This record gives sequence, structure tokens and C-alpha cells, in this order.
Amino acid sequence: MTYQNLRAKYPKFVYESFSTDGNTLTFEYSISEHHFTHKVTFENIQNLKFDAQLVFNLGMAEIFSYWKLTCSPVIEIRAGHLSDDQIKFWEKLLIKGMGQYFYENKINFTQKDFLKIKSMGKLFENCELKIENSRVLVPLGGGKDSIVTAELLKPHFKIQPIIVYPATPASIRISKIITDTPPIIVHRILDPHMIELTNQGHLTGHVPYSAILAFLFLIPGYKYIAVSHERSSEEGNVEYLGHSINHQYSKTFEFETDFNKYLRTINITPLSLPLKLRGGNPKGEGDIKYFSFLRSLYELQISKLFSQMPRYFNEFRSCNKNQQQNSWCGHCPKCVSTALLLKPFLSKDKIIEIIGSYPPDDPANPDLRIIKPFECILTLAEATATYSGKGLDKILSSWQDNPNMPKEFTKILKDAYENS
Repeated sequence: MTYQNLRAKYPKFVYESFSTDGNTLTFEYSISEHHFTHKVTFENIQNLKFDAQLVFNLGMAEIFSYWKLTCSPVIEIRAGHLSDDQIKFWEKLLIKGMGQYFYENKINFTQKDFLKIKSMGKLFENCELKIENSRVLVPLGGGKDSIVTAELLKPHFKIQPIIVYPATPASIRISKIITDTPPIIVHRILDPHMIELTNQGHLTGHVPYSAILAFLFLIPGYKYIAVSHERSSEEGNVEYLGHSINHQYSKTFEFETDFNKYLRTINITPLSLPLKLRGGNPKGEGDIKYFSFLRSLYELQISKLFSQMPRYFNEFRSCNKNQQQNSWCGHCPKCVSTALLLKPFLSKDKIIEIIGSYPPDDPANPDLRIIKPFECILTLAEATATYSGKGLDKILSSWQDNPNMPKEFTKILKDAYENS
């Protein structure tokens, strides 16, 4: 089925409703005669009080996984209300975050009236949310970047790990090494009807997963959410219809900044605020802070820090193919990228001990100096520098402040890197 036929047959996608029951969130969507139920459940978290506005907005982020089936030109929101500025945020995120999907399905997203989001629901009352200030929420995925974040922060803050299933064996193992605090476990349960439609020829493709996670991480109510997105994510993969298509768009500084601005529009008043600020928080005092702790550094710089944490060498896994098998395939772009990133800091023998081979030596593997695949990997410049040794010093001495990150976190990262 072509995307033009699907858009004509299914002109409207509807976000019907959401509900909460215990530690489970349920979202209802529909496309004509097709109905979908999406669930999100939480484990290892006590006295979780769901805020309707945050749940509603998580449901907005989860739309992408279902909307992509038909690329419907209208998205109708009945589950809640969006302001004009909020609609602009979601329209921008859909266009930029779904770039790989548009490219791979040859969809012309630049055409007039390609997408319209209509808000049909009711406004939510302002909610006073209990914010956890004593711990920093740190998502763990099993790779080296989140290890660096957690290790650098834990001498200064209590760490609360959060893991989104399907969890890798590495993420569970690493969480136990980092802290005795049990990780918050989150399950995203996709409606199997979506898979049925995909098998019947409906569209599929990459969604802005990190944006979904950003809204998901709001639910437990932590003041500080320290993700591990690196500066290398700023580089796009390919040009399409005059636009840069970036597999990692929802990891970029642009999205992170837009997201923090969006949080201000949700109008949640943290209970930790002084009474004089309740009911209005124009300066952002007490707001939830979502930021990438590693934003100032390129992947090579993060790898330099990681190379000084040998206890994790046999624990982490960055292979997209074999993560669930707790191994490395030695051939995918992630395996090649990981080897190149470690090359300036570890011996070749040590890298072979970690991965099981040295992937850049295999001529059948992708040459990351030539093309950047749709993967979360190092930049073209970093790949070139690791092969030749030229330009390494410039990359390793680079620093770019992240204005979204609180100053005390910036100091921790800068001090750690300068002393590495």
C-alpha cells in the first residue's frame, strides 16, 4: 500500500482517551475501524500518584507508534486539550522526529496540509505534584554512556535508576553495580493489532523513541532527570527533500530545549515550591529539570571517561543486534563504532577481549568514515580521526555548555573531564 492510498483511506487518527489503574496507564487510539490499546506499567515504585496532565502528554508521545501505520493527515485529540503553542510543539516533533520514517517510505512531508493536529478535549485543572528532590533519576540502557553519567553523579547525589523494557541483561547487571536501590522498571506494551496491520502492508518505521522516553520519565515525579545524550547526536544522516534527516533527532539539543519549554506550558505546581509561588511559576523555580548530563561532550570524550572505568568493560553491551543475547555481533555499526571510540584509549587486545573481535578490521563491516547509518553512533569526523589519529586533540579538547543543565551538574562533568 502506498502512503497516498493510506492517507486517503484513513484521513483521521484519533487519540480517544487515557485511564489509570494501580501502576498501569492505558491509552486508547483509533484509525477508522481500527482500535488500539496501549499500556505502560511501572514496577518498584511505591505510592505513585499519576498526574492527569503528565499521563495525557505521555499518550501524545506514544501516538507516533500507531500514527505511522497510515500517515493520516489529521490527528484529532479528544483525550485532553492542547494550546496552539503545544500543537506547534507536537507538529514540529512529528516532522523532525519521523524523518527517517519519511525517508525510508518515500513520503513527501513537505507538501501543503501534510499534517494538522486538532484539539477537541477539555482543559485539565492545575495539579500540585509531589516532586522527589532527594534522588536523580538516571535511565540505564546497558551501554557505556549511561554508566558514565551514573558513575560521575553518584558521589554527589543519590541515584534512582530507571530501565524501560525490553531491558537488556546488561542494564539489569549494571544497575546492581551502580547502586543498591532497585531500578524503576517500565513496560511499554504495544497493541498486537498494530503488528498485524504492519504484516498486512501498512507502513512502519523509526519513531522518536527518546522523546517518548522523555515524557515517560516525567511520570514518577523526579526534579532531576539526567539522560545521557551526547553532542555527537547533533549530526544528521542524510538529506531528503531539502531537510536534514537525523535518526537521533529526539536526542538533540534542539529537542531537549523545546521539551523543557513545553514543560513550562503544562502548568504543574510542584508541592516543594514555597506557598508564594503556588498557582503560578513564571521563573521556573522548582520545575522538573530534564537534561542530558553528557551533552557537552562528543562520543570520543565520553569514551575517554569510560576507559577509566574498567569494572564495566565486561558488563556493558552496545550491540543493537545481540543485546538481548548479552553478546556482541561484531558486524553492526554499533559494534564498529564502539571499537573505534575505544581505540585511542585501550589496546587492540583489550578491545578484542571486550567485543570478541576488532570490527573495523573486517572489510565486510561498514566504513563509518564514509556514511553515517541510521544508528546512534559516532560522527563522521570522529570516525576519521580514530582511523588516522589526525584531529583527535581538537575533538578531545572540545566543550560546549548545555544551558538546560543546572550549574552544579555542569561543574561535576567539567571537573571530571578536565581531570581525566
